[in-house]
Amino acid sequence: MQGLLSLHVILSVRDGLFYTRVMRADIVVYDGLDELDALGPYEILRRAEYLSIDFSVRLVAHTGQNTICGAHGLTFATDGPFTPGEADIVIVSGGGWNARSKQGAWAEYQKGELAPLLVEAAKSATVIAGVCTGTMLWAHAGVITGRRATTHHRTLEELSELGVNVVPERVVDDGDLVTSGGVTSGLDLALWLVARELSDLLAQQIAKNIEYKWFRPNRSLSA
Repeated sequence: MQGLLSLHVILSVRDGLFYTRVMRADIVVYDGLDELDALGPYEILRRAEYLSIDFSVRLVAHTGQNTICGAHGLTFATDGPFTPGEADIVIVSGGGWNARSKQGAWAEYQKGELAPLLVEAAKSATVIAGVCTGTMLWAHAGVITGRRATTHHRTLEELSELGVNVVPERVVDDGDLVTSGGVTSGLDLALWLVARELSDLLAQQIAKNIEYKWFRPNRSLSA
């Protein structure tokens, strides 16, 4: 994976004109996910998009489907297909893993179609991230072996068996890998990404606007 971006507005000269490079975050979604795993981070990052000229976020599906039906029956539209190499930040949502549901993260692992796309995405993304059991999909794709990460508390032992250095915290920052444990932790993960990749003040303002006291991992923003 490439090194972390140190500048988020990259000005270049092309044909005598200046242009701004936009950092893109893709949230990978699929049928049976836990809605909050995807839509919680999506709202945080969309608020950041509204307040920043150099950032965008999308909901993407590797199947190319236009709508997703979550575990609790909510149907929502996607913004496009998941194509490795298009996003700087790739966030994988979770849901349905512990119950071994017929739809959800466990089902996507069983199908095997998402894993090779995650492998390709990890090669070019600046940051890869997993919300709750979304981390398990990264782990089974083989791209976070030996890395520090977390997931849902009921799945920590299973994550460890896959060769991941489990850290039982709400948000774990391991450089170009950021993971969170628990459904609502996606809010904290997204706020941390905003603070780290865009602006700490921006993240604080978003948290204030939604009246949310967010958890910050024990890691320096400059680390």
